[in-house]
Amino acid sequence: MTEISGTSDGRSAPAGRSRRRATTGEDPADGIGRRLAAYRAERGMRVSDLARSVGVTSSLISQIEQGRSRPSVSTLFAMAEALELPVDAFFRETPPDGAGAEAPADPGAPAADGRPVAHEERFVVRRAERAVIDIASGVRWERLTPTALNDLEFLELVYGPRAESSRTLYRHPGSEMVVVLSGRLDIYVGFECYHLGPGDSMHFPSALPHRYVNPTDETTRSVTTILYDEDRHSPPPSP
Repeated sequence: MTEISGTSDGRSAPAGRSRRRATTGEDPADGIGRRLAAYRAERGMRVSDLARSVGVTSSLISQIEQGRSRPSVSTLFAMAEALELPVDAFFRETPPDGAGAEAPADPGAPAADGRPVAHEERFVVRRAERAVIDIASGVRWERLTPTALNDLEFLELVYGPRAESSRTLYRHPGSEMVVVLSGRLDIYVGFECYHLGPGDSMHFPSALPHRYVNPTDETTRSVTTILYDEDRHSPPPSP
């Protein structure tokens, strides 16, 4: 991922968190941070090494690892690229140290409410059970697939009033498809700005510099699919 211009989001990023809406045993305030610290340590990288690769300050990386700051979308992609991870690695339900991990359910056993586990666990995501990442500037990613997929991200994106994916344009491998469900969304691609409303959709190569902005005082919701190139990093085992 390459950030194109301007300053990094290492300045005054608000406190943040990554969470799974259904309880997973992890502290919701430091979900991303714990994973980031574990993956970085596994690769023998210092905080300063990762900060240099991402293009932000060591202080910001430390704050993210401690659960005191959220990364922007551009920083999230940059951290994943520097660690040779898919972005989906930061959605994982099992905390990096294994705390809260549960044994896999018997595929033939019924759930507590009588629904077949095999279907629910493998194919269906209930709204209340979506894996979620809260990102800087009032942006939330909700994963719409039960597990990580190596070749794409299928997400519902929620932009709070005046929220933006990043202060600067950024790019990464793959392509993006967006449909706005409610509200307004401005998508900057290169030197152009495209204004989308409910029902409008757009597709563009993610290698082009881009960013998303909610220009209104209302919440905007969209469904976005990010289709990655074949050489995308495979999902890692939980560290």
